[in-house]
Amino acid sequence: MKDTIRGLIAPHAPTMLEDEMDRKASAVNIKLQEIGKELLDWGIEAVVAVSTHWQTESFLVDDADFHRTVTDYYGFRREIEYDVAGKPELARQLLAAGEKNLVYPAAAQHGVDHAITIPLHFMFPEKNIPVIPVSVAGSALSAFRWGRILGHTLRQWGGKTLLLVSGSLSHDLMAFMTGRRRDEYKAFDRQVMKLLAAGNGMDLLNMDSRLVAAAKPEGAFRDLYMLLGAMGSQSRGRVAAYENLPGVGLGVIEFAEAAYAETEEEWLAASPASSGIH
Repeated sequence: MKDTIRGLIAPHAPTMLEDEMDRKASAVNIKLQEIGKELLDWGIEAVVAVSTHWQTESFLVDDADFHRTVTDYYGFRREIEYDVAGKPELARQLLAAGEKNLVYPAAAQHGVDHAITIPLHFMFPEKNIPVIPVSVAGSALSAFRWGRILGHTLRQWGGKTLLLVSGSLSHDLMAFMTGRRRDEYKAFDRQVMKLLAAGNGMDLLNMDSRLVAAAKPEGAFRDLYMLLGAMGSQSRGRVAAYENLPGVGLGVIEFAEAAYAETEEEWLAASPASSGIH
């Protein structure tokens, strides 16, 4: 049976909006538009959007029936409004599943920040797909556990869902502001994409800590672990587009098929059930 969940890693740099304004060809923008059309043809019914701009002490889910735009970027030439419907009944199912499985997420009002609005602006410009914003929290393995619960609950629900993980790969904003390009950031991006493409995403846990500290990935990979929990640690990501700015890696990576490993049970047994930071 075909999976009812698809996963997507997408960037949200405000420069993407400036590229659109300037009618500049952008592989990332074009690919997000193409993916949006493909998902509409697939029959997508909801987006569960994990925002690296909503980082919290414990996992939160916005169960509102309507989300207002949160403009949390400044100094760029274009801003957008992306007020969009929520999916409160499904959001409450996710909250109940987390409670049952000892992760203890909570409901909270957040709205849709630019980690959500910018990729969705390109994918679904009509704002016609309901969105459930979810925060980033916890340790790597508790994020993986929560992702596993999200995936199981969404499959039980049965509707066609996109799990959107929105964040840059490398994300050194000081390098971005100074315009400084460094080869190690591109090397970091390539290593992350290579691991995800090979179905070895959990090996991110073993990356050189000095390289990770320098590249400053948004969400400290916890958003990616949530996606891997939902899609399976051996799910292979298809790198659909990549661009790099000074200090910032913009990757579009698609996950269409779940692939779990027996070792996941060991990780889950070793990880704390609570969503707090450990």
